[in-house]
Amino acid sequence: MDVIAYVNQMIECAVRKEASDIHIEPIRDSVRIRHRIDGYLIEVDQLSRQEEPALLSRLKVMGNLDIGERRKPQDGAMSIEAHGQQLEIRFSTIPTLHGEKMVLRLLYQKEKYLGLSDLGMTEKQTKQMSRLMQQSGLIVVTGPTGSGKTTSLYALLHQLNTPDVNIVTLEDPIELQIPGVNQVQVGSKFGLSFAQGLRAILRQDPNIIMIGEIRDSETAENAIGAALTGHLVLTTLHTQDSASAITRLLDMGIAPYLVAAACKGVLTQRLVRTYCSYCQGSGCDSCHLTGYQGRIGVFEILEIEETIRQLILERASVDKVRSTYHQLGISTLVDRLFQLVDQKITSLEEVYRVLPYEPKKEISYSLDR
Repeated sequence: MDVIAYVNQMIECAVRKEASDIHIEPIRDSVRIRHRIDGYLIEVDQLSRQEEPALLSRLKVMGNLDIGERRKPQDGAMSIEAHGQQLEIRFSTIPTLHGEKMVLRLLYQKEKYLGLSDLGMTEKQTKQMSRLMQQSGLIVVTGPTGSGKTTSLYALLHQLNTPDVNIVTLEDPIELQIPGVNQVQVGSKFGLSFAQGLRAILRQDPNIIMIGEIRDSETAENAIGAALTGHLVLTTLHTQDSASAITRLLDMGIAPYLVAAACKGVLTQRLVRTYCSYCQGSGCDSCHLTGYQGRIGVFEILEIEETIRQLILERASVDKVRSTYHQLGISTLVDRLFQLVDQKITSLEEVYRVLPYEPKKEISYSLDR
């Protein structure tokens, strides 16, 4: 095997399919190559175990890793052009039972930045988010890993990025470079935590602060403090929905009156696969026989108005907060998901896969399309 040619072809193929990751996995008798496409892993090739050392060595050289180290995890990165696109590749290795596994994360350096409407928001939601971003306070983007939170944050920053404001971000890692935005890399390798970085950038005269993720109570306290002193603060939390994002902040030890005063809104989201435009869900070569091609964002916006603010002060349960949504006319994530089924954009199976919680109302939708 010409390993250099194979690696180039492997990356080119993944970029052409718009894969987000390449997995190189040693199994008992072979090495499996898989692409993550639209959130799902699809096997694309298998190599013999004899071909694995040369393949990993070539990739380690590209990622500036130690080719002699096989027993400890390693990380690396490189920039490359493939299939006419500029991208950065993040390399990660880890020892497994059958040998060393490597994952390549493909980060596409897009020339066109997404706007709010490009994400899949309705017109009403786009206007609502634009209104929320015109005031100081805390806006939380929430959802599980892989739900597109970082993409949404970048879209928000792109809309806010004007010459008259100072935007500073804290990210781990920086996934997309935004001209005009001061992006700061945090992490143990850089000796800078989110909490430390936030304290430092508050002395940089920022108007808008983006914190990649609130991971601990110290960062949460500093973010709340910044939001209460005239800054617009954007951040993410790993929770199932908007109501549980509020309770997560309270569970971190933040006083209810501070959460109620600082938090302006919570954006909850999911990514759902959409039917393949060629086969309409039956499966074809174009969609790798899955029936799906591409994904769309589905959103719920909880604006912290007086009713919700009072529930926060009362430390109301997640269920009680959710029960007020329809009283306030809030279009929930569940509502929007089932609308997509009605519109034949996605399937009921796909909706149930990403539901944030079991709806209390009886669902009458049929599994038949």
